[in-house]
Amino acid sequence: MALLVYGALESGLRPRSAYPFLLLLGFLLLFPLSGDPLARIPAARLALWPLARRGRFGLRVASLALSPVLWVTVAILSSASAALAAFFVAVAIGAQALVVLARRPTWTPQARVPPIPGRLGLLIRKDARQMLTVLDTWVAILLSLGGCGWRAIDRHADPEAFPILAILVALALSTYAQSLFGLDAASGATWYRSAPLPGWKILLAKDAAFLGILSVLVLPLSPLPGLTFGLVALAVGHIPSVFLQMPVERWRFAGGRVMFAFFQAVPAFALGLAERRQGPLFLAVAAGAWALSLAACGRRYTESRP
Repeated sequence: MALLVYGALESGLRPRSAYPFLLLLGFLLLFPLSGDPLARIPAARLALWPLARRGRFGLRVASLALSPVLWVTVAILSSASAALAAFFVAVAIGAQALVVLARRPTWTPQARVPPIPGRLGLLIRKDARQMLTVLDTWVAILLSLGGCGWRAIDRHADPEAFPILAILVALALSTYAQSLFGLDAASGATWYRSAPLPGWKILLAKDAAFLGILSVLVLPLSPLPGLTFGLVALAVGHIPSVFLQMPVERWRFAGGRVMFAFFQAVPAFALGLAERRQGPLFLAVAAGAWALSLAACGRRYTESRP
């Protein structure tokens, strides 16, 4: 974190050179701000408070004003652009809204996923619907919407910032790539064991859902760097998905292993930036790594079935 601040300050906060550091800094600080400030209050005592859902949401938003993390981040971002600082505040408030809605979700956006043709269409649709019940996906949606709004409002927005923002959208989804089987119930796991499909096709359906959602989110920003990051995240994420099969709780953030997150983020970020600066050759490199991982982990998944 200190390195990101140092890089931004050393660059003199010039938009073209500093925005990548500033955007990444803001994204990393978003997760502490997305926590529930009322979580430490005993549930029995909280239930006695005469507050409706709107009041609880207002209380959570008001708690952001007491967070030094928010004000330090806004101060750094506003040194480069007031629009960038406003964008971060909007995303932070949106994250709090997700926390409120996720307590007792009465909305079912996953039910609106349209039918997908093809032999794997039902599986892809099921996996896409599962992704829409994880908060990582909604943070990525907020980042994408915020980036689109920033581009529409600020006509002088630095174009070099949007590839970084696309990469951050992919980064928000990358933890879920470590737990591709995490939302499958016991009945789903039983079906996978007896399904007349090779393991690589089962993984392919999950990857198609992941890449489909990612493509929609990064398309208005900078699609190729975001997809490059996503392919590398999946190539690494296949390993814990197949060998560890970590569970995921609906309407919460997906959990992952720090070691795999490191091997996802570092090469994916490097290849995403290289694709932006050098061309689509690095997208092809990421696609090749993803295809090799799909084949190897798919074969291992097939062999692990009884």
